[in-house]
Amino acid sequence: MRWKIVTWITIFATNLSHILVRKRTQHYAFSEYGRMKEGSLGRTYYQYLKQQNIPFKANLIRHDLKHVILGYKMNMPDELRIHAFLLGNRSYNLMAITYLCLCVAIVPETLSMLKKDFKRGRKTQCLKQINLQGYVHQNLEFCRTKFNISPLKPI
Repeated sequence: MRWKIVTWITIFATNLSHILVRKRTQHYAFSEYGRMKEGSLGRTYYQYLKQQNIPFKANLIRHDLKHVILGYKMNMPDELRIHAFLLGNRSYNLMAITYLCLCVAIVPETLSMLKKDFKRGRKTQCLKQINLQGYVHQNLEFCRTKFNISPLKPI
């Protein structure tokens, strides 16, 4: 039951974020990501959304590309994990911090895992300053190396 509540909070937060950033500039239509070179950040993103049957939300591309480059899935508990990583990576956002704290209060058993993701974020180049949309044509592994992103350890 607790994970259902966390999932509901995540869906609510995602929909709210989609509304708040609705005026963000769009660089590519979803189909264009599918035509990018195999192994590229953009093509990997496209394939992941298609395989998982996740709807494309153009306004959330910056966050979704972080999922792909960091190796976090777009599900529970990886949504919590990416927020812990981003907090460690110095991406301070009041809504994200509130979301993470609320979810940890509901599922406190995730805290030790989230601490590891926070530390992983500390060791990685600050992604907040990087326009990942400018790298969608680049090879995914090249991007991970360039930004000093360590491999994701399974939970």
